[in-house]
Parts: sequence; C-alpha cells; structure tokens
Amino acid sequence: MRMEPAQHGARGGETCAGVTPFRQGDDVAPLIAALRAHITRLEEGHARFERQRSRAAPWAMGLPELDRHLPAQGLLRGGLHDVSPRAHGDQPAAMGFALALALRRLGDAQERRPLLWCRLAAHEREFGRLYGHGLERLGLPRHRFVTVTLRKSASLLWTMEEALKSGAVAAVIGDADAAHADLTVTRRLSLAAAAGKCAAILSFTKAEAAATASHTRWTAAAVPSRSPPHDAQGLGAPCWSIELTRARGGRPGAWILEWHHAQSRFSLVPGFSRRTLHPGTDQDGPEAAHQGPALRAG
Repeated sequence: MRMEPAQHGARGGETCAGVTPFRQGDDVAPLIAALRAHITRLEEGHARFERQRSRAAPWAMGLPELDRHLPAQGLLRGGLHDVSPRAHGDQPAAMGFALALALRRLGDAQERRPLLWCRLAAHEREFGRLYGHGLERLGLPRHRFVTVTLRKSASLLWTMEEALKSGAVAAVIGDADAAHADLTVTRRLSLAAAAGKCAAILSFTKAEAAATASHTRWTAAAVPSRSPPHDAQGLGAPCWSIELTRARGGRPGAWILEWHHAQSRFSLVPGFSRRTLHPGTDQDGPEAAHQGPALRAG
C-alpha cells in the first residue's frame, strides 16, 4: 500500500479543506486556538444531538450555579466520570460525592435498573465496608443496590466493563487506583458505558493528575456540616467542597455543597453562595457585576 501526504493525495493538486500547511518557524498559538475552537464546536454539536435524541430527563446537578458549568445535556448519561479526593483522608468524602452523583442518575423516573458498586478488599480494610443503614440515610434504597468486593484492580476494572456492556445496571461505581486506570483502560470503560447506556463513576483513592477518558473530572474534600436548627449538637447534612476540574463541553468551577437525601438534591451552603467561595456563581444575579473580580476557576 502506497501512502502519500494529504496535500498531494487530492485530485488536481487541491489541498484538503480547512487544512493549513504548517511550516517550521510559524507561530503555533493561532493553530492551537483554532483547533481548540473546532473541538469545542464539535462537542457542543454532539451535546445538542444527544439532548434531542434522548427522551429521558437530563442527568443534571439540580442547581443552576452548577448546571451552567456542565454541557448542554448535563452529565453524559452513558459515559465515564471520575471523582478524586483532594488530599489524604478525603477518600470517604469522594466516595460520598460519587454516590450522590449516582443517586441523581437513579432519580430519573424512567430508570428502573440498580446500582453496582465495585470495591477492592484492600480499600475495605483501610476505609471500612459499605454500611447499609448509612447508604439508606444518603438516599440509596437497598433493593436498588448491589456490591462486589475483589482483590485485584484488574479484576475490578474488568467487572466494571462487563457490567457496563451488559446494560443491566443504571450506574457502576468503582473504587480504583489511578495507577491501573490509565487512558487506555478508561477509554474502554467509556465505550462500554456508551454501549450499555449506563453511567460509570470511578472513585479514585488518591489525588491523581493522570490523564483519563472521563467526560467530567471532580475533586472532593470533607467540610464540617452545619447542625440542624433544632439541635445545636446534632449532625447536619453531608457537606463537601467540590471542584469540577474538567468537563467536555463545559467549564471548571468550585462550590461547597450540602446533600439532602430525602429529595436526592444538592444545595449551596447558605452564606457562601456568592463569589467569595463559589467562583462558579459569577452569573447568579445582576448585582454580581458590581462586586468586582474575585477568585476564578478555569
């Protein structure tokens, strides 16, 4: 087979449309900017197509301050997402937020399939086993929950892929090591999720910056909860410091959230919903334009 450059392969000596020959010494900044703009247009077009094709309710966070940072159709229903702890000791917080994302997915009235949670035996010894009553308190019914514990990371990732391809579950959560979930493995999980029309959520055990094929990437950290008004010594709703570090077709942001299990919804922590701690809420009111620049994300 004979291979020829694209500019010589076209008939009549014409170059491919939209292709600009690059010469050594040229400035690459305009080329990179054009490529990024083209990728953004492709992702936005794909998001609009998915929103029109799907009749199911969008998988959204339920907060305008967050949802405006997501793609047009919200979180990808048949795709891969990952959550990482921000620091050592934040793994339980990352697991809780991953579960909250899955519960938002299960909250669709048309969704009848259960949730599968894959765990490693080593992680259970370090962070403890899943507690049924505690999961119910977070809003997960027992009849819609299946868990499996495995010894090897390769076995866990294989189980996740097979469960996703089967289409028998609405979502799969996997507590994985980033060292084993590289770009190739996560790409397989993403394709399996699309094939089975179910969501995959990787809950990493450490703060890792390795590249993945996830559509959205989140970090989570534990934040002290507020006591209920009627009991100053009581436990409040679960509270996390959340950061969206990457979103295809979206933009980064950071928030402090509470989780309300009865309604399976998030809320911004009162008193911190302005731009001081929530740079993602820079469009939450006309008066925000007069406050001057603050912290920005992205």
